Amino acid sequence: MRWYLLAIAFVATAVAVWADTNLAVAVPAAGVALIAAALLFLDAWAAGGRPILRASVRRPPALHDSLRVAFRSGRMGRETVVDLLDRLERAGPNPELPARRPEELASLARLSPAEFRDYLRQRLDELEARS
Repeated sequence: MRWYLLAIAFVATAVAVWADTNLAVAVPAAGVALIAAALLFLDAWAAGGRPILRASVRRPPALHDSLRVAFRSGRMGRETVVDLLDRLERAGPNPELPARRPEELASLARLSPAEFRDYLRQRLDELEARS
């Protein structure tokens, strides 16, 4: 019903504006627009603060989905993986871990795939040992 009232209010407003000085058309059209708007207001008020339009509910991507995308994304993905490891370390054994400098991230992103896997393995082993 809300969409019909909204459409009626818009059409009636357009007719009232289009009628210009023809008061025989403009006044009834404006009245219809006003009544439709009032009914929309009452409907929203009766909803009691519940959202009128329902937002689509999307679940945030799971961590493993994000990691999968990061591992397949090349340099930018490597930066994401390193950032995730830094956040894990800050949440655990090293809360004072400073942010990485852009030069350091760039050098990690330039590693070969085998070197990057070795870096990850070493980093995870250290993180696990200190946890």
